[in-house]
Amino acid sequence: MNRILKFIRASLSMTSHEAKGVVMAFGIIICALFVMWGADYFFSQKPQNLVISSPKMLDSLTVAVDKQTTQYSNQGQFKSGFTDSPGKTHKYFNFDPNTATVAQLEELGLPKFIAERIDKYRSKGGKFRKKEDLAKIYGLYPETYERLEPYITLPSAEEESVHTPQAEIIAQPIATEKPVAATPKKTETLAKFDLNTADTTQLKLIRGIGSGYAKRIVKFRDILGGFANAEQVRETYGLPTETADELLKYGYVGGNIKKLKINQIAISDLRHPYLKFAQARAIIAYREQHGNYKSIDDLKQIKIIDEATIQKLEPYIEF
Repeated sequence: MNRILKFIRASLSMTSHEAKGVVMAFGIIICALFVMWGADYFFSQKPQNLVISSPKMLDSLTVAVDKQTTQYSNQGQFKSGFTDSPGKTHKYFNFDPNTATVAQLEELGLPKFIAERIDKYRSKGGKFRKKEDLAKIYGLYPETYERLEPYITLPSAEEESVHTPQAEIIAQPIATEKPVAATPKKTETLAKFDLNTADTTQLKLIRGIGSGYAKRIVKFRDILGGFANAEQVRETYGLPTETADELLKYGYVGGNIKKLKINQIAISDLRHPYLKFAQARAIIAYREQHGNYKSIDDLKQIKIIDEATIQKLEPYIEF
């Protein structure tokens, strides 16, 4: 200590008392640094008590834990991203979130707390009206929704009825037909014609068909890809039964039907009046999972497409 005091006095030209003051000041500074370092080390090692103040906070913590599990699974540790049970795999099947049980939702790969949250939402009167409603469930990751979306049997926002081809026909105002009694058409002189090639002028020769119905018949025929049988003309929106009867006296169906190449077509092109958007998505998803379709019987494996729809679609499908 005396050597330090002598060094300070000689270097800084200080008195003995001033040198002692400098040494004391440095000592205090060094002690303070040690105290700060020790306190930081001590308190950082001490376990902290976490206070959960609300259910929402608990949900946030649960989601954070699941996110860590998902990241862990992406490194190949687990087969399932939303479970802490190694080796558990997901099942894929069509489901309605309005009726699926908690167990079924868990089989699809949803965490138990998300499945229970969906069930609780339904028990309080909640209802899923379209696919996108499921994505609004708190804590459900977007990637999970995208994985399950092809298997949800609800319609999506894209296939609202106002956007379907049939709705486009319905939405068109139909011109008031002129009374046909005043100027009767001599239908007895008409020759039979092909409904798949007839134009509006030819259709208007039929009693009861004016410009509005003629345009509607042609447009419905075009979006169908042609009439597979003459009776399909009755499905034209708003066409009276007696008018259809009169038309079928002279109209027949030839060939030239436009077919959908089911093993090549993309989802954006798979549009048909007999096919809902959800069914089209299911057709593409099934093809991607099981390979090309070999016959119409393969479509029967898709649960959301009923037998009647398959029979109506059969003339328009090419394998």
